[in-house]
Amino acid sequence: MEETKPSGRGGRRAGAGRKSKGGVHYYGFNAPQEVHEILQQVEGSKAEFICLCILKAVGKDR
Repeated sequence: MEETKPSGRGGRRAGAGRKSKGGVHYYGFNAPQEVHEILQQVEGSKAEFICLCILKAVGKDR
């Protein structure tokens, strides 16, 4: 049986690709118009604002 040698063109490579931020997960969602209008008024990071609101809603304020 003949062994095939990788050509080195494309494919998975050790160390390639985007590095993990560790413990961070992406969530995408469709915001209703009312939520969109609120988020448009937020200065700074909308992601941080959303995270703080969720934590406050479940009683885990920072």
